[in-house]
Amino acid sequence: MLSELLNIFRLQAKIYNNAQFCGNWQIKAHELGQTSFHLVTHGQCKMIMEGHDEEILTPGDLVVFPREMEHLLAPLDNDPEKSSGRPMALVTPNEFKPGTAILCGLFKFEHKGFNHLLDALPEVFVIKALQAPWIEPLLQQIRNEMLNPQALSEDIINRLSELLFIYALRYQIVHCSQLSFLSLFMNSALEPALNCIKHRPEKNWTIESLAQACAMSRTKFSQLFKKISGMTVNEYLTWWRMQLAYSYLKQGLRIAQVAEKVGYQSEAAFSRTFKKSFAITPGSLR
Repeated sequence: MLSELLNIFRLQAKIYNNAQFCGNWQIKAHELGQTSFHLVTHGQCKMIMEGHDEEILTPGDLVVFPREMEHLLAPLDNDPEKSSGRPMALVTPNEFKPGTAILCGLFKFEHKGFNHLLDALPEVFVIKALQAPWIEPLLQQIRNEMLNPQALSEDIINRLSELLFIYALRYQIVHCSQLSFLSLFMNSALEPALNCIKHRPEKNWTIESLAQACAMSRTKFSQLFKKISGMTVNEYLTWWRMQLAYSYLKQGLRIAQVAEKVGYQSEAAFSRTFKKSFAITPGSLR
C-alpha cells in the first residue's frame, strides 16, 4: 500500500552536490522547506542545528529533512564561526584524499498530497549506517557510479537516491511509534480494508463492510483505525479518493470520468470535495 502511495505521489530525486571536501569548508542549508537529504560517502563531519544535539556523521549515515531547516555541516576539527563558508580544495571521490565526501539531494513530488506524508514525519531524522543494513549496498552502488562516470551515471544515482528515501521512510515507520498516519500502511490488521479501498475506490464502502473485511466488529475497527492513523475511516476514504482523483486529472481524464472512478455520482459534489482538499478546482488542475 505504501508503494502504491509513492507511485501516486510520483517521487523524484535530484542530486545537487556530489563531491569531496578538505580544508576549511562548510555546507549550509540549501533550500529551506524542500525535502532533502545528506549521505556521507567518505570521511566524517558534524551537523549543527539549533534546538538539536550536535550530530557526528560517519560513512553511510543518512540525514533526511522532510522540510529542510537551517543547519550546518562542517569538519569535526573546524570552528564554524571561523569558517570561510565555501568549500576549499574540492577533489573527486576517486582521489581518496583526506576529507569528507557528501552526497546531497532533493526529493520532489509531482502530487500535492505528499504534504500529508511529510507532516507525519519528524522535522529531521538521522539513520546511522550500523542501524540500517540496506544503506551499505546502496552506498556501494552509488560509489560505483561516482568512480566510473558514464552517460547515465547521474540518472542512476538519482534513482538510487529515490530508493534511499523509500527505505528511510519504511525504516521510520517500523522504528518510530509516533508516525500516526504512515503507521497505517504497515498495520497488518487493517491491511484488508486498505486493499479494499485501493482496489475498488468507486465502491460505496461502509464502516461495516470494511470492518467485516478485517474480521472485526464495527466499533473495534473504527477505534483501531482512528488510533493508528489519526483519521476516521470516512476521512481516510475521502482522502484516498482525492489522491487518486488528483493523479487522474493530471493525466488528462475528464472530470466526470474521474468523479465516477473515485465513487462520486455527482460531479458537483466531487468538485466541492476536491477543491476543499487541494484549494483548486478540478478544472483548473486539468
